[in-house]
Amino acid sequence: MKRSHKVISIVAVSLLGFGLFLWSAIGNHYVVEMSRSHSFTIDMPFVSLRKILVQTNASSEIINAGEHSKLISINTRNREGHVNNILAPFQSWAGSEVRDLTLQINDPYIGTRTAPFTQHVSITPGTIDSVIQLARNEGPLLGYNVTTHIGGDGNASQFNTTLEMKIDTPAPWFAHWFARMRVRSTMRRTLRAQEEEIRAAVEKHRGQF
Repeated sequence: MKRSHKVISIVAVSLLGFGLFLWSAIGNHYVVEMSRSHSFTIDMPFVSLRKILVQTNASSEIINAGEHSKLISINTRNREGHVNNILAPFQSWAGSEVRDLTLQINDPYIGTRTAPFTQHVSITPGTIDSVIQLARNEGPLLGYNVTTHIGGDGNASQFNTTLEMKIDTPAPWFAHWFARMRVRSTMRRTLRAQEEEIRAAVEKHRGQF
């Protein structure tokens, strides 16, 4: 009898421990916040590249290329332009604008999401700077910022991009490393796809300017 009580007690404690383990594993959330940078060079003078990106629909083609994102709508506002030095207008002009974007993002980790973004663009004779930010949370997507700087050096143009993501994952405490690995993989895949899309769009319009 004493032995049976002891067995029952052990089983009860084991079940309690397993129940606490399940309670800690199910329904938990782990927010992964990561940043990753990527750089590449395109063999094209910056002036020609700038004209392609500004004067054609290359920007929309870059967003729509592949299966990772699709541009649903775009609205441009706050467009400005000025000359910093009236004696050298072609070397000192600057322009900027703000765009409201609606994008559909397709990713195995966060699924298919339609979300609003805001893009701030500034352009000078020698640089293009773009910052795209998630306007509001969309499901598990809590943050999605893309900062891009484009400059030129002789016959080549340099792209420097930083992607920041913040995702609410269902990972329990013992799978945090796996959640981070998957988000890191998503970011790496996104940046590589962006480079491929930029190269394809630029090549399509090469020689027009």
